[in-house]
Amino acid sequence: MKKFITAIPMLLTVFYAGQAQAVTFAESSEAGDNLNTAQVISSGTFSLDSISGTLFDNDADLFQISLTGGQTFSATTRNAQTDQIPTDDLLGIPTELATDPQLFLFDSAGRGLYANDDSFGSLQATLSSSGFSPVEDGIYYLAISSSGYNPVSNGASIFPNAIDGEVLPSNTNSVLTDFAGTSATNGRYEIALSGAKAVPEPTSILGILSLSAWGAARKMKKKSSKR
Repeated sequence: MKKFITAIPMLLTVFYAGQAQAVTFAESSEAGDNLNTAQVISSGTFSLDSISGTLFDNDADLFQISLTGGQTFSATTRNAQTDQIPTDDLLGIPTELATDPQLFLFDSAGRGLYANDDSFGSLQATLSSSGFSPVEDGIYYLAISSSGYNPVSNGASIFPNAIDGEVLPSNTNSVLTDFAGTSATNGRYEIALSGAKAVPEPTSILGILSLSAWGAARKMKKKSSKR
């Protein structure tokens, strides 16, 4: 019993100490392309530095993340141009890289916030910190897809063409239901993030453990007072 009681403060210390740490996330299995199949990135309240994965033909990956109210957010993809990867004269850009990705951000209900396909004179997709800043803490959805495969709400496009910079949704009430279209490229990707966090894990387990420890300590105190 004593071992169990002393383990609780250790658990809490690790939990709170971990809040200052940052994590990188690699897509596990296949992230879905709608709200019900989005991959949840949950690691306490750790800061989220990057997300990596793979896009296939006509594919979009949707991730559930957490943003903090009043804190700026940004996301940008890495590609052959931004990483200055050598280009083969015959083969061109390495085929394992997704050369023309696009990014989308949605709120907790799936409504579009802003999007980008190409920026800075390259095929790099960037959601800048000046484009959106969350007012309140909450859950958001970050999506990546290849150019040409776009988010829709019951068949209607949510965003206008985003190849000339960041764009806002055509209808702010449109809720993501799926992606549609034909993608031009596929391959690996990495999204560098700022101002994002993993989704907080439920604290109910910690509460139960703390309550159990308190009860156990009380019982031991009663026993010792009877002796």
